[in-house]
Amino acid sequence: MHISKQKSHVKSKVSHYTKITLLGIIFILIGVSGIILFIRTLELLQVSILALLAIAGVIISEYGWSKRKIWSKGARGEKIVAQKLKKLPKKYTAIRDVKIPNMGGDIDHVVVGPTGIYVIETKNYKPTYIPDEDCWYHTSGRVSDLNPAKQVKLQVSKLNSYLEPKMRKKSGKAVIFPVISPINHNLILKNKIKSYEIIYPEKLVHHISHRRKILNSSEVKEIINILAEYGSIN
Repeated sequence: MHISKQKSHVKSKVSHYTKITLLGIIFILIGVSGIILFIRTLELLQVSILALLAIAGVIISEYGWSKRKIWSKGARGEKIVAQKLKKLPKKYTAIRDVKIPNMGGDIDHVVVGPTGIYVIETKNYKPTYIPDEDCWYHTSGRVSDLNPAKQVKLQVSKLNSYLEPKMRKKSGKAVIFPVISPINHNLILKNKIKSYEIIYPEKLVHHISHRRKILNSSEVKEIINILAEYGSIN
């Protein structure tokens, strides 16, 4: 199988907030070191400016670090899933961080093979959630602001709208499947979910490769060629 080498959107965010954190640290160092080294020669206004620079640095670095931690969790989740997908049979191709036109975001992983197309949304949530068809709930019963269900189904809809007019042969059947792959085993499944699937990373390969074959080799190749523009495939 093949894995895309395109830089992940999540990794780009981690890099972005790392730079913000470092910028804040630089401001702190300039402000503090300026005061320490030149305290005897500086006027009150100059000391105040350096102090404000250091304070601003603290605020900026704390903001950058908090955002970096959030995106780093997503990056770790994507890495775990990518490692699991490497074990797929050779007839399957996994493309990471897929950005098709008008998507309004990206897809963590798209797997294409004889059993269909799988849109995989990776989640690295710490709290316990109760998934339902269109909503995820907290254990208190309150609806969560996080909604991977709608997210992954919207991705499938947009990917299907993009692929369908480009395919030479219209299948007339559902070939794209929405999958949420949570890194943490902290979900309480109370109701049977029909509109998408929740598959933990360690079960992805079996789930994908042991289903009924619905695409022939030419169809698989055609789909990969269409999506290759949006992900670097080995």
